Amino acid sequence: MRKNNVLVIILTVLIFLSGTLLGVSTVYRVEEGSVDASLVSTAAQAETEELKTRLQETYKTESMFAVEEEKAKALVAEYPYFRYVSFQRDYPNRLVVKISEDAEVYAVACMENVGSYYILGSNGMVLGIRDNIRNRSDNENNIEITGLSQAVGQKGELLSGENCISYLFPFLEKVSSALGGIRRNILLVEVIKGGSTENTLTVRLRTREGVKIYVQNPSALTLEKAEAAVNKYLSLSEDVERLTGAIAVFD
Repeated sequence: MRKNNVLVIILTVLIFLSGTLLGVSTVYRVEEGSVDASLVSTAAQAETEELKTRLQETYKTESMFAVEEEKAKALVAEYPYFRYVSFQRDYPNRLVVKISEDAEVYAVACMENVGSYYILGSNGMVLGIRDNIRNRSDNENNIEITGLSQAVGQKGELLSGENCISYLFPFLEKVSSALGGIRRNILLVEVIKGGSTENTLTVRLRTREGVKIYVQNPSALTLEKAEAAVNKYLSLSEDVERLTGAIAVFD
């Protein structure tokens, strides 16, 4: 008799706990997937709305306690312009995924598709491929990089195909940091080859005013040479010296 009573009590407790868990699970189901975005272009707004819809479809009816962050990361990874920042559960029913948009900076001719360009972020990430070099935020030209005859890339991946790419973009990022933004001063980046090795080359930067900046072998002392070139450029007299001439940084 006692065994029967104990069994009844256990079953009652299990039923109670199951009902409680079911009730909690029902109350804390995902009803909204929200995107907190830091954007630099109007073109990204439509992409943000699309991402929001896909997040809601991915997580709908799931329990807030069981949602997997990796699903959100995978969705964001499908949008080359977006960087994943964070994932937050806003109880009882809302998920918030925070992202930021990478700005376009450079353009490199796509050899596999004549007339098209790889559109790149500041670190050489391929953000898109299109038939012009205009920046999608301000419609001004991105900085074209010439001389990379074997460069290849896919959306969402770093440009590759040539040895110099590994130090070219760290060099340019240092220039950009020193200038407070590279597009305001630099119009064109030219990679000039012809040395005895893959690393023996010169990078020539053409400024908006007309000064040409030559940096020899940026594979060595990459950041130091970038800083030296910018410091000399900024020391020029704006009214006369920046209108013509050249700056050279050698080993």
